[in-house]
Amino acid sequence: MTREVVAFRHLNTDVLLQVFEYLRPNGGLRPLSMTCGWVRTETKPVLFKSCSVIVKEPISAERFLPQSLWPYVCCLFLIDECPDRIAMRAWLPRSSTVPRFTSDPLLCGTMDPAFLRITLPAMPRLRLVHLSFHCREIHGIGWDTLAAILSTPLLRSFTLQSYLFNPRQPPVATSVHSLAPITAFRFVHHVFRRELRKYPSQEVALGLAIKELRHTLESLMLPNEVTPFAILSDNEWPRLRELHLNGELRPSPDSHRPFVSLFSGMPSLRVLKLELAIPESVNRQVLHLWPQDHEARFPWPDLDDLTVSFPSPDDQIYPHLPLSMRRLSLRCTPHHCFYLWEPHRLPYTQSPILCASEMLEILTKINAPHLDHLLLEYRADDAEDELWRCVARRFSQLTTLEIHRFQSLGGDNVTLNDIALRPAELPNLLTLRVHLELEATEAFQVTSVAPNHCANTYLATLQQTAAILASTLAHRNLKLWLLRQDLRGATWILFRLVQEQDIKGPRVEMDPEGGKGVQMRYI
Repeated sequence: MTREVVAFRHLNTDVLLQVFEYLRPNGGLRPLSMTCGWVRTETKPVLFKSCSVIVKEPISAERFLPQSLWPYVCCLFLIDECPDRIAMRAWLPRSSTVPRFTSDPLLCGTMDPAFLRITLPAMPRLRLVHLSFHCREIHGIGWDTLAAILSTPLLRSFTLQSYLFNPRQPPVATSVHSLAPITAFRFVHHVFRRELRKYPSQEVALGLAIKELRHTLESLMLPNEVTPFAILSDNEWPRLRELHLNGELRPSPDSHRPFVSLFSGMPSLRVLKLELAIPESVNRQVLHLWPQDHEARFPWPDLDDLTVSFPSPDDQIYPHLPLSMRRLSLRCTPHHCFYLWEPHRLPYTQSPILCASEMLEILTKINAPHLDHLLLEYRADDAEDELWRCVARRFSQLTTLEIHRFQSLGGDNVTLNDIALRPAELPNLLTLRVHLELEATEAFQVTSVAPNHCANTYLATLQQTAAILASTLAHRNLKLWLLRQDLRGATWILFRLVQEQDIKGPRVEMDPEGGKGVQMRYI
C-alpha cells in the first residue's frame, strides 16, 4: 500500500467523502478509484451516487445496473430509447409503425412496471428518479409504471420529461394511496405542447397524484396545459415552497380565478414562476395575479422569487410583494425575440411586450431593497432613462441583471455607450446578460445564400457590442453574456475583455469559462 493511500486512511470519513465529491465533477475520481482495492471501496458511495440506464428493450435484470451497485445509488436516471417511439406517426406505412413491446402505440412498453416495483425498493439509498424521453415523438407512460416508481418507499424526488403522463384511462382513486411521501414532483414537457390537451386523462391522473402528495410536496413543476387547477385551488399545501407552471394559458372554468386566490392555500411559497404564453384570442388580463377589482389578501409572506409573464401596471400584486424578495423576472413568454426571429414557430400567439414607461410604473410600486436578481424585457420609449434611474435607486444590491431591450416603434438614437452607462451605476453587479435588438441587416439570417459569411458577420457584430459594453462598464469581475441567435433558437455567450486593445479600440473574445454557451428555451 502506497504512502499516499496510508495518508488517506487517516482522514475522517466525512472529510474523505468531501474530497471525493470535489473530484467527481472534474473527472478525477474514477482514476483515483482504480489505484487500489481499499480506495475503490471507499469511493463507491460517491462514484455510483448518480447512475444512468439507457433502456432500448424491456427493462430487466440483464439490462439494468449490477446488483452490487444498488446500495450506493441515490439518483437514478432512466433514459428511454424505446424502438416503438415512432408508433404514433400516422403518416408512415402501418408496417413500419407496428410496436414491438406494447399493444398500445401510445404507451411505452420498455419500462416494465413489475421489474421496477421489485427493484427500486431494493436500492436502499435511492431518493431521486428521473425518467426521460429525448425524441420529438408522441410517447406516453402508463399509470402502472408511474405507480411502481412513485411507490418506492424512500423516494423523495421524481421528474418525468417529455412523456405524456398516463394519456389513456385515469387511475382509480385508491391506486394512489401507496405513493411515497414525495417532496419534489416535476413534469417537464418542452415539445408538442398542444398535443397535451388532446389527452385530458393526464390532468385527472396528475390531480389524483399530487392531491395525495399535498402534505409532503415542497416543489412542483407542471405544464400549464394539463395542470389540475381545481386540485391546486381546493386543497391546502402546507409545505409547498416552489411552484413552477409553464406553457400556454387558455382560461377554463377551473383556472378563471386570479392566481392570488387560486394559490392561496400555499402559505409557505417562496418561489412562484409563471412562464405562460397567451393565444391571440385571449386578453392578457388573465395573467394578472391580483386584478384591481378583486378582493384578496396577499397569501405568500415568505415569497422571494417571482416570475411574471407579460406583467401589467394594473396588477395589484407589486405593492404587496414582501421586503424579502430576492429575484424578480418581468418577461415575455416566449421571449419577444423569438416572435421577431421565428414567427412561424409561434402561430396564433401574441407578445404584448411592455414599453419602458409601463415597466417604470411597475418598478416604482415595488419595495424590495434586498433584490439581487432582476430580469426586464421591454420596448424603449422616452421613459427609459428614468427607468434605469429607478433600477439603480431602488435595487442597488443587484448582483445579476438580465435585459431584453427592443427598439421603440419609431426608432431611437440611443448608443451602446448610453446603454452600458445605465447598469454601470450598480456597484455590486457581477453578471450582466443583455439582448439588444439589432438592425435587420445585422441580424442572423438562417436562410442566407452565404450562411457562413452571414454567421461570421453576425458574430463580429456581437463581439463589437460586447467590447463597447465591457469597456464602458469597466467592472473588473463582471461576467458579460450576450444572446446569440442560432439554428437551435438562441444561446447566451460569455465574453471577456482582452487586455491588449487594437487600433480599432477595445477587443473581446468568447470566454472559455462559458463553454458552448447556455441555451435559452422558447418556454
